[in-house]
Amino acid sequence: MGVPFGALVSTNDVTTAVLAYGNPCTIMAVQAFESGVAGDAYIQLFDVAAVADMTLGTTKPSWVVVIDQGTAEVSTEDGLPAHGVSFLNGIVIASTTTPTGNTTRETDVRIVIV
Repeated sequence: MGVPFGALVSTNDVTTAVLAYGNPCTIMAVQAFESGVAGDAYIQLFDVAAVADMTLGTTKPSWVVVIDQGTAEVSTEDGLPAHGVSFLNGIVIASTTTPTGNTTRETDVRIVIV
C-alpha cells in the first residue's frame, strides 16, 4: 500500500525517533527546517516498520540528510538518486546532532513519498 504520488508526510518537532510511514515506499525528496539551534542537524532515515525495530545511535540509518548550520531549510534532495530511495518496511526518522548518533535535536521534517 502506498500514498498518491508526491504525497507529503509531515512530522513536526522531531525530538526523538518517530514513525513517518509504516509501509513500503520510495522517498523522492526530504525537506527539513531547523529553527536556529547552533550546529548542523542530521535527519536519519531508517528502513523499519516501527520505532521499536531500531535503536538510535546503534542501528545504521538507511539514509542521512544534513542541514548545515546557518541554513534553515533543505529541499534539494541532498544527494538522493533521481529514482529516490526505496524503503521496504517503512520509514522511521530522527533528527540528531551527528550523522549516526543518538543525541536528538528539535527539527521540523517533511518527506515526499511515492
